[in-house]
Formats: sequence, C-alpha cells, structure tokens
Amino acid sequence: MTLFKIARAKSHPCSGLLRRVFATSVLLLSLGPVVAQNPCEGRGACDALLINNGRPWDYQVGVSASARPLTSQEPKGQEQAVIDALKRVFNASSMRGVALLNGDTVVHTALKEGISKDALFYGLSVGKTVTAIAAGQAVCQKFLTLETKVGEVLPEFAATDMGQASLKNLLTMSSGTWEGLKDANVATPEQFREIWSGRLSLKDLMLQPKVNSAEKEFLGKARQPGTVFAYRNSDPEMVALMVAKATGMTFSQWTEQAVLRAVPIRGPAVLRTDRSSHTFASGALQMSLEDWARFASWVRATYEDGSCLGDFLKDAARPQIASRGPNGPFNQFEHYGYFTWVQHRMVPDSFYAHGVGGQIVAWNKKNKRMMVVFSNESPANELASIYRDWSRLP
Repeated sequence: MTLFKIARAKSHPCSGLLRRVFATSVLLLSLGPVVAQNPCEGRGACDALLINNGRPWDYQVGVSASARPLTSQEPKGQEQAVIDALKRVFNASSMRGVALLNGDTVVHTALKEGISKDALFYGLSVGKTVTAIAAGQAVCQKFLTLETKVGEVLPEFAATDMGQASLKNLLTMSSGTWEGLKDANVATPEQFREIWSGRLSLKDLMLQPKVNSAEKEFLGKARQPGTVFAYRNSDPEMVALMVAKATGMTFSQWTEQAVLRAVPIRGPAVLRTDRSSHTFASGALQMSLEDWARFASWVRATYEDGSCLGDFLKDAARPQIASRGPNGPFNQFEHYGYFTWVQHRMVPDSFYAHGVGGQIVAWNKKNKRMMVVFSNESPANELASIYRDWSRLP
C-alpha cells in the first residue's frame, strides 16, 4: 500500500490526449531500432518519452520486499500557501507529477488525471546525478579515485584525448573533448538508429575520434581537461564505462546495487541501455514518483551522515566549475558540481538534479525540504519561486 496521498488534478488542455499518447508510446517501443532516441517533437519532453516502461532490451530492476519508509502528513502553517501556489502552476502547465517533502515526510504529492501511481517517470538528465552517486560509491569502495584517468582503466582510450581526462574531469563536464551537438548528444539521429539496431554500441560511439578528441580552442590549440565546462552526454557515458570496468559489473548492475538498493526503492524500475548492455548514464533511470521521492530523501539524509558517500555528496553539491561556458543550457545556475547543478540564482543554498523540459529533484543544504517534479516543459521561474519559498520554511 502506498503512503502517498495522491491529489488528482485536472489535466492540462493538451493532456486529454494522454491515452492516445500512451498508445503511441507502445508503438514507438515496438518499432525499437527504427525510431530516434527522442520520440517528441520540438523542445522539452512529451508523455511518450516521460512515462513508459522502457524498451525490451533495457535493464529491469525488480520489486523489493522492503523499501525506504516514507510517511505523509497534512500541510501545517505556511506550508499550505506554498502548496496552493504549486497547485496553480501544476494545473496550468505540462507538469505530470510532483512531490514536496520534508525529510522522509511527504507533505504534498499530485499526479495528473489518468496517470497511475505506479507509472515509471523517466528522469532524463536527472540520471546524470544518479550516475555521479554511483561513481561516488565506486570511489568510496576503492575501485577508483577522483584522479583516476580514463586511459588507466580503459586502455583502448589511452592514446586518445579522452584518455587523459580524470574521473573528476568527467564528473564536472570538463573532459576537454568535443562539445557535442546543440542538444548535448554526441550521437546523430542516424547513429542512434544504429545503436537501437545493435550495429553500434555506446562504447563504439565513444571510441570514434570525433567524440574522444579534444575540442579546439583559439588558433587550434587543444583544450585541456579540467579547464572549461561544456555540457554534453559523452562525459557521463565515459564515467559508466570506467565504473563498469573497475567493478567488473555492468553499470546498470552496479547502479542497482550501489544506489537503488541502498535507498532502497520499492521498484520496479528501468535503466535504459543499448543492446550491448551499456547504460545510457547521461539519462537512464525510470521510477515511480514515490521511488523518486525515496531517492531524494535518501540523498539528503546521506548528505550529512558523515560517511564517505556523504562527503562525496557534499563535494558534488559544491561549486566545482563555472557553468556559464559553451553549450551550457541551464542558465538558472552559476556553477556545476559532480553532474549536479549548484548555486541557483533564485535558490542559492540548493543543489539540483535537472532534466530537459523540467524533470527536477531539488535539495536544500540548510534543511531537508525537497521538491520532485516531472514535466514536459518546465515553468522554470515559477518552480524556482515555489522551491525558494518551500526551502525557506523551518
């Protein structure tokens, strides 16, 4: 039985098509190799991408007999005013699911009409933060260090520019390699079709000279690792390859063991992979809204528990590199940590896992108030104001 008290909201005008969108998503999944990675048109996400059960070849995480306990409570005092503001934005936007937490207590949660509490929400680039935490667990268990270079773990990359980047360089999006396409991908639609068909793997893609060669600076000078932030998907994909090699497990297996079972989530969940079982570490994880809330609560509790991973999370949430560099799409933030956005201009004491269109897990450093959002196109300023007010409450 779920502890969530789900508030049902009337759908955004365009979401009356939700059932037809779900039917479309089934068709997209059945077509598999012949569709591009993103079935949506235009900016942001869409329901066919945001809410689905994965593809047949994706890594499946089963249901656990026990899960991190969450409690629920009615809003108290000033909490109600913040929730009322969130309800107005929720009802008028493409937001599909939302939760406001205070530690392990869920104070408010809502799903749009027609969406099941068991629906698996795809986190898109929220998964980058999950990848960082999985890497942190590998560091804490002595499989890697932050200074380990790609080429030291993966000799096939040793002679490449990517091979000179350290794990820390990758975690801060500063490998120095090609910045990728405008959408942060390093694979073209044609290459994605090759990946879905199994003719190309993510590792094959990373081994292509265009992807693993240094970006050229002024007058053709090769960019050095650790010098410039550039948001692209190749750096998290390389982290997954490093962790998989160092641990002797697929990255999906490691993420299930070291992150999802550490929470622990209830499940089921999905980690998106290619057909060779390489995880799309730039955005892999799909879970229920309740399990995303469990994940958020676990991260915040671990942040201050004094453990090795807790110390790693504190470093992950610190400004590691200025994020106003080439191809930096999230202009609400001043800096980047370890696959985590920090120093939000409206909520400076926060750190965010953030996906395209408005998939958000937001934490506050001063208290345990958190916000989880799944949306197709985020009302960014409104959500920032809501989380600012939520995080200011005692």
